[in-house]
Amino acid sequence: MYRFFEDQSSVVNNEIILSKDNSHHIKVLRIKDDEKFEVVVDGVVYLVKLLEKDKNNSSCVILSQKKDENESNIKINLYQGLAKSDKLEWIIQKCTELGINTITPFTSSRTIVKWDGKKEKKKLTRYHDIAESAAKQSKRSIIPTVKASLTFNEMARDLEGKFVIVAYENRGYSLKEVLTKNSLSEVNIVIGPEGGFSEEEIEKLESISAHIVNLGNRILRTETAAMALTAMIQYESGDIN
Repeated sequence: MYRFFEDQSSVVNNEIILSKDNSHHIKVLRIKDDEKFEVVVDGVVYLVKLLEKDKNNSSCVILSQKKDENESNIKINLYQGLAKSDKLEWIIQKCTELGINTITPFTSSRTIVKWDGKKEKKKLTRYHDIAESAAKQSKRSIIPTVKASLTFNEMARDLEGKFVIVAYENRGYSLKEVLTKNSLSEVNIVIGPEGGFSEEEIEKLESISAHIVNLGNRILRTETAAMALTAMIQYESGDIN
């Protein structure tokens, strides 16, 4: 069953007025007048069918509604070292499918990729579209926020006072040990860029009480580490049965 996202303002009495983009998708998908589909508004899933079809503003009638229960029971925010464009898109797509809450790219001393500040807004629009598409496919009730990029020091300041887990290949505690000692509803995970972290950067993160963890004997690529750590935390927290 198809799923779309709308704002609260789209709900009018017993109807939902679809945005221009969603109205276009309705047409592209050739959804029939009697075909049921879902519209998510602020975590509430509405089962609907078309009332009026228009390329700019289609409307649908609400048949039923329910509170969505597909979201993870632990909020995970990903701080991701900038990776090459196709890899970052892959990370956003797959981590959205897993249930990530926010994604914040950052630069560090070993970052290979450099963003053109003038093009960042365009990139963020594309990343939002990727996250929205993945959220629809995976039956999420929220679209993860992809935030503007930070420098390493900006990221460290942003993480002060929060529960932080950093994946590091050279040393660290076991993830299970860290999670067993802490009962969590929210966790911030930090994944280095393709060039990894310097020891000085790890020491800086330790100074703000970040937990340094080692994900095993095999070295993971940055795009693999993001997905692996997300899934491991969800499993240990009981989100993945």
